[in-house]
Amino acid sequence: MAVECKLLSTPLIGRIWEGRTPIARADEYLRYSVEHGIAEIAKKPDCLGVQYFRKLNGNVAQFRTVSFWRSIDEMQAMHASRGDPLRVAPLARDPEFLLELPEFVDLVEVHVNAFGSNR
Repeated sequence: MAVECKLLSTPLIGRIWEGRTPIARADEYLRYSVEHGIAEIAKKPDCLGVQYFRKLNGNVAQFRTVSFWRSIDEMQAMHASRGDPLRVAPLARDPEFLLELPEFVDLVEVHVNAFGSNR
C-alpha cells in the first residue's frame, strides 16, 4: 500500500521529550515509561497520537517521545495543573533511571503526517 504524502493545511504541534538511560536499564525503563508515561499521554483528550523511539548507542539508550497536538492551546491544556507546557513532568522513578533529568521539551511544527496501514 502506498502512503499518500501531502502537506497538512494546518500544521500540527509536535512536543518532543528526550532522555537517556544506561543500556543495562533500557528494557526496564522502556516498560516502566510506557506504562506510567506514554500511556498517560495517549489518554489525554486532545492528544492526536504519540510515538516512542529508542536508540541503543554504545552503553547508553536514548529515548524520544513525540506527542501530536492540533494547537499549542490544546497541548497546554494537558499541562494546566503544572503551568509551563515546555517544562518536563518527570515520572516518579525517572531519577532512578535517567542519566540526567531534562528540564524542557522541544516544540516543532508537523507539516506531513502520513502512515501506511498494515491491515
